[in-house]
Amino acid sequence: MIRITEKPKVVINITESFLDTIDILLNLQVGDLSRLEHVKRMILENKPLYTSDKKYVKNLAETYIKDHQIEEIKSPKLINCRNCSTSIAEDAKFCTLCGTRQERTFQNYDVKKIVKRYNPLKLISRPNSYQSLAIVGGLMAMIPTLFIVARMEPLLEAINYETGIELSGLASVFISLGIISSILSFIAIIITFLIKNPKKVGRMLFFIAFGILVTSILIGIVGFGIILISSNIAYKKRHY
Repeated sequence: MIRITEKPKVVINITESFLDTIDILLNLQVGDLSRLEHVKRMILENKPLYTSDKKYVKNLAETYIKDHQIEEIKSPKLINCRNCSTSIAEDAKFCTLCGTRQERTFQNYDVKKIVKRYNPLKLISRPNSYQSLAIVGGLMAMIPTLFIVARMEPLLEAINYETGIELSGLASVFISLGIISSILSFIAIIITFLIKNPKKVGRMLFFIAFGILVTSILIGIVGFGIILISSNIAYKKRHY
């Protein structure tokens, strides 16, 4: 849909067709109408035009008409009424059908800010307080246990060599408890980044903490037994 704006001069669109320009001049009733009719007839009959006739029509067009200014009326963006779902203009304050007041707030979302806010690398690089505590606590429980488990086999071989006592069963229990404790410590660290609900993370960390506590106590008991055996061996060993 277009609207033609009128100015002091008649504002009309001049097309590329010379015949259309002549029709416009005839409708405006300007110039020598008989000459314009003659020029129009010559065009319709596909007869050649004199240069003077072309120049005459051009001068009339420059004097009385010019290109129109087109203001395109865009169709308004439609939305649905929040009460009756009738289609109404986006900027309408009231529904045209039910009269309900339209109270809407339109927000422009910045995609770059959204991506930056939910960037997983940013979450990892700047952990929350509970994430930091879970990392420290998990590593404190995991690293010593893994170190002792790794050194367990040479220690048991030395005890077996000195005393002939077979402690493989006790060592298996110790290693199993160490692996369980390490797995729980690793889970305690990783869930703080995978699960976004802090309350759910808190509940899981609570039970994991007790699991690590139980395995640590059992590891301590096994370690106590091994150390007790070692002290007995040292006590009986002769000093030369």
